[in-house]
Amino acid sequence: MKPLILAEKPSAGRDLARVLKVASKASSGRSSGYLENEQYVISWMIGHLLGYAFPGEQNPAWVKWSFANLPMFPENFQLKEMPSTASQLGVLRGLLAREDVGEIIVATDAGREGELIFRHLYGYLQCSKPFRRLWILDNTDAGIRKAFAELQPGHKFDNLAASARARSESDWLVGMNFSRAYTIKGGDKFSIGRVQTPVLALLVHRRKAIDAFVSEPFFTCTATVRALSGETDETEEARTPFPAQVMAPPDYSGDRFATKQDAADQAAKVDGQDGIVAALDQKEVVIAPPLLYDLTALQKEANARYGFSAKQTLDMAQKLYEVEKVITYPRTDSQYITQEIFKEMPQRMAALPKGYKPLIDLALNRLKSEQSFACVNDAKVTDHYAILPTGKTPSSSMAQPLKQLYDLVARRLLAAFLPPAKVQNTKVILDVSGEKLHAGGKIFMETGWLVAEPWRKGDDVVLPLLRQGDAIHIDKTEVKASKTKPPSHFTEKTLLGAMEKGEFEVGGLENENIMGLEDQSQPAPTVGIGRPSTRAAIIELLVERGYVRREKKRLIATDTGTTLIDFVESTVPQLTSAKITHLWEKNLEDIAQGKDDPRTFITKIKQFTRDGITILARQPAKPRVRPPEAQLQAAKTV
Repeated sequence: MKPLILAEKPSAGRDLARVLKVASKASSGRSSGYLENEQYVISWMIGHLLGYAFPGEQNPAWVKWSFANLPMFPENFQLKEMPSTASQLGVLRGLLAREDVGEIIVATDAGREGELIFRHLYGYLQCSKPFRRLWILDNTDAGIRKAFAELQPGHKFDNLAASARARSESDWLVGMNFSRAYTIKGGDKFSIGRVQTPVLALLVHRRKAIDAFVSEPFFTCTATVRALSGETDETEEARTPFPAQVMAPPDYSGDRFATKQDAADQAAKVDGQDGIVAALDQKEVVIAPPLLYDLTALQKEANARYGFSAKQTLDMAQKLYEVEKVITYPRTDSQYITQEIFKEMPQRMAALPKGYKPLIDLALNRLKSEQSFACVNDAKVTDHYAILPTGKTPSSSMAQPLKQLYDLVARRLLAAFLPPAKVQNTKVILDVSGEKLHAGGKIFMETGWLVAEPWRKGDDVVLPLLRQGDAIHIDKTEVKASKTKPPSHFTEKTLLGAMEKGEFEVGGLENENIMGLEDQSQPAPTVGIGRPSTRAAIIELLVERGYVRREKKRLIATDTGTTLIDFVESTVPQLTSAKITHLWEKNLEDIAQGKDDPRTFITKIKQFTRDGITILARQPAKPRVRPPEAQLQAAKTV
């Protein structure tokens, strides 16, 4: 008897065969869909070999698009074979039926989707053979050998499989039923999704806020200030002029003036006058090292730094994992590692290219002197740990975008184990005959981990050495015109951040800033909506369907997308609620952890769908709008 090792892709199957030294027999090989020797049979999926059948295939009565057939609740969800991979399914059907195959070693991707791919196949072929799970996080040869040494019982992942199945079935129930209902009522083919619709609503709301924004002019007054030399301090630094903003009376709480004349009048009161340092506040701010990357954090950073879309980053990260084997499993939602993995840090750092040596030396020195690091926490690691470089040194011939993405991962590994950065923040209030001005300074006292990610640091804003009570002089003033700015359109970075946090208010979409630096020392506080591995696909789907268009880094809702959200919010607004979708994601996470029952979850989804369809059935039909294709064509001509 021998095991059948089942990988998710042909390339993964060949990697396993190489590590296990399984050379194909004359009767098998790549063209036959499997590899074999005396010990093992190795075969593979080609992604999803099976998919949920469409409504008319689940039930012939549902072929007709009619409210009389809604809602559609299959008693047992039927799977259908994908025509493009039918031959490989036939290979697996034959292998699983072989009498000399005694068990299955499941080597699909280590995650919810990979588990579902196998479980669908196992159930569809009515297989009853025992199986164990190969949980590969590090796709190097050493990582594969380690996973084989730690094979886990298949039943350990039953909850994960139940969560994956509940997610897929709920997506079908919400998507198929509401897409049909809104298409029937709207007169155009509309697409509704459990996650995509709240995300589209967020983009529509932002576009409306920008479209409705009325810019208002305002004026500021900048003064050039010089500290007057005293008896004890006549250094050049002390006499260096610095800028300060003239504040607006009567409460002096801000520095904006409604009219140019107001700003000019206030400038005249201080121009050429002497004054004093009325108040001075200096604080040292400690900026903790960042956590390691999970997929969403990496996608956000790659979009901000290089303009990569979320999908591009995911595809490249998958290639760095599967083909180049220089990073660990990328589809993770953890920014932590375990104590066991922490022991490997010196070896992983040593394998980085020579160009990182100065940073490696700094990190290794701190590893020797420090015992505690925020990113090392066994309790925060479940199925996967954070994205790390493996022990393999990348090839110099890698494509430039792959090098850029690898560089982010390598630098983040080093940054996480470097000291905190320290910033001296200075705030100064100046008094000139009762009129107020304010100035601010920022000096990095210790660069710390920012040496590994220098693009975050920015320039120092240096003030001369000042003390409370020091005399100053206003050399000149300048009035400048400006105007208020609308909210910014979402980029993939900010949209991913919103999806990650599940907070879709206009404000509060970014992590708190410390001295202009985004605080990355804390993880996102919630499970958000969508999964790290699916958020990129949601964005791409909205673009493909013409609901959203890209303008450089910006994501902008189209007229068609706006029309759809207006329609949904006037009928079943819960479909656009990030809060509800977030709660569903939390339910799915609880199912994966064994804390919730998938049957209860599906019952809730069915009731939600039933109530929504009842509401929609009473609604009058809406006028036609341009289909997505026409909207896209119009966008291209702008």
